[in-house]
Amino acid sequence: MLSRMCRCDQRFGMLLLLVVSMPACAGIDELPFELRLFLAVDRQSNYSSTLARQASIAALDGGSSNPGGAAYRETTEPTTTVTVSTVYAPSTGGRQVVAVPLSLRWQDPGAGTIALAYAYTETRHGAGDNGLVRSLRSDEWIAGYGRRIAENAAAGITVRLTNGRIVSDTRPDALGGVPVRSDTSFLAPDVSVGVAGHLTSAITAGITGGYSRARADSTITNLAPLPVTPAPGVSIMLPPGSLLDAPDDIVSVAALRAGVGLQVNDATAVYFDAAGLHLSTHRTGSADFARFALGAERRVGNGWTFQGGVGVDSRGNVNWSGGLDYRLDAFNAELAIQTNAAPEVNKELGRTRLLSASLGWRF
Repeated sequence: MLSRMCRCDQRFGMLLLLVVSMPACAGIDELPFELRLFLAVDRQSNYSSTLARQASIAALDGGSSNPGGAAYRETTEPTTTVTVSTVYAPSTGGRQVVAVPLSLRWQDPGAGTIALAYAYTETRHGAGDNGLVRSLRSDEWIAGYGRRIAENAAAGITVRLTNGRIVSDTRPDALGGVPVRSDTSFLAPDVSVGVAGHLTSAITAGITGGYSRARADSTITNLAPLPVTPAPGVSIMLPPGSLLDAPDDIVSVAALRAGVGLQVNDATAVYFDAAGLHLSTHRTGSADFARFALGAERRVGNGWTFQGGVGVDSRGNVNWSGGLDYRLDAFNAELAIQTNAAPEVNKELGRTRLLSASLGWRF
């Protein structure tokens, strides 16, 4: 379904967090790599299902990226679902991102739905083909709660805490092309609330709002000897590893997402989502960003569902996705693929493809 097109939840890592000392930015392209990386990972889904299988904000199932939609389906008795996923995202620049999310969802007809998840993410071959390291390592903890608030509506809240490290190498012209490394540690809490339900028997809708505020602490060092002239006629050579700057920043992100779904018939559903994000920092200015996605799913045979979609953002980037879902009473398996999964950082990493799989067991 609109699955995997607009990451309609957030963060993977507030990875936005890294900021080097730069002037205020007027647009997305001028943002530091680390902030654009956040916008890229924001495309992906929550961890209640396969990373790339983010269901629409209007989807009313456990994989929805809307905490209200994820709590809409009620059970007749207490039920626990455990899901383990794996994600592989190679880029044409030679780097590879891998992630392993694990989630647990408990439902009770009187108490609602409680969801817990953990995800570990790391970058392999961080130096890529050009020898400049661009890597992320993060730990993410997620907790959510939701329940029906009316006959045709449910509401929910998700909180998460992400901490990690981003390393980003550059060759600034101002330093004569000497390679420089920005090493940033971050801790990022955020919250998202959402409501979803049926407008009619065939039409579903949902809306979520989210906010995060994080502090990023960076160190910037040179990776090769750097000649500097502190005064006329005075020249010194800084050895590799010299501290050039130690900037920190406060980064905040506000997001509003909405979706609508149409159940065409018993086997087919179509979804449309729109998302707007406002990113602001103390050091590097602010930027606004929008994404739109259109997707569909089709159930065939006993337990099989095919999904596909297309997404476009306010900068004209387009990506495509497809998925296959197999469900039995107590078991489900999912496979998904997404093209051009991180266009915001294509100029550093190259084009990225995202592949994911998950297994779930309900008892």
